[in-house]
Amino acid sequence: LQEQKRRQAVALLKEARREAYDIGWSPATIPRNPVAAGQLGCEVVPQGLCCLVLQDNATIRVAPTFEPAASVNLEYLSIALDVRRTAGREPFFSLDPLDSNWDLPEGAMQKKRFEPEWLAGTSVGEVMFQADYHLKELSMGEYAQPVIGMESCFDLSKSNDMWRDWSAREWFVVRQAEVHLSEDAVLIPYIKMGVEARAQIRNAGGVFEDAALTRPDHPLVKYAEAFTHNFDLIAERKSVVFQLREAAKASIFAKFLLEAEVRLEEAWFGLGNTDAAPCCLEVPQLWNDMCFAAIQGGIEVVTSPAGCISTIHGVYGGVDFGIDRFRLAAPSRI
Repeated sequence: LQEQKRRQAVALLKEARREAYDIGWSPATIPRNPVAAGQLGCEVVPQGLCCLVLQDNATIRVAPTFEPAASVNLEYLSIALDVRRTAGREPFFSLDPLDSNWDLPEGAMQKKRFEPEWLAGTSVGEVMFQADYHLKELSMGEYAQPVIGMESCFDLSKSNDMWRDWSAREWFVVRQAEVHLSEDAVLIPYIKMGVEARAQIRNAGGVFEDAALTRPDHPLVKYAEAFTHNFDLIAERKSVVFQLREAAKASIFAKFLLEAEVRLEEAWFGLGNTDAAPCCLEVPQLWNDMCFAAIQGGIEVVTSPAGCISTIHGVYGGVDFGIDRFRLAAPSRI
């Protein structure tokens, strides 16, 4: 009974923190294509799906499509184009530690870092943060796993390692990126995504840095491998992961369009709300409290004299697509 009350209290506290810091994905925040398409001259968008058609005069137009593989979210694309034109890169996000709070599990905070900074508050910035935070919650067992057979980091840890504090980074990355051109001149992105993980250690100055070598049996490395193996299935089951993949598709298109010197009117760069009010840039880490109990003689016995053993598992990282390593200027015909 005592353990049940403790768990209820922890759940209520975490729910209150999620609400206070806007943690949690809402599909209502997904940008809708019909309005943006209308601004670009496409008035009819059945089911909200649009594609890009490459024209002979080195321009593109928006066209309706029924094929999800060819579709693109126009607001995500507009923001990605603006980022690449002004900053010369792709959108980037990370959750970084606030070192002053590292030794305080009840107050462990992380700071959001967007590059460029104005991504905070935009639709792309929001989906990057929410997808990354949910990945970390799934990694640390805050929710049921999205695929049967997947195990959280706590499930994967050996009993001797369970109480050990550790820190690591995990990143959403693009593993393969291509742009194809259909017979009717429709641009079709091809993308394979995954998750990568690397352990972190404190250097002599007390600053976290990537370890020179991460054990292949590190719980977060094993979780990242399982998530990568099931990525496309998880994207179909988790709206926020699906939308992150859509943002990655838009970033691939943005790189292709600018590198191929496709002529774009200014309207293509102004579909996203880049003047949105910045979101809260610090959020709590909600996966430190873990309590383990055993049944002895029919009685549940908590393994810690204080009722709970808290360990600090710092999970950082974010979204680093890494699209710049791919050559996209010349689409392959299909």
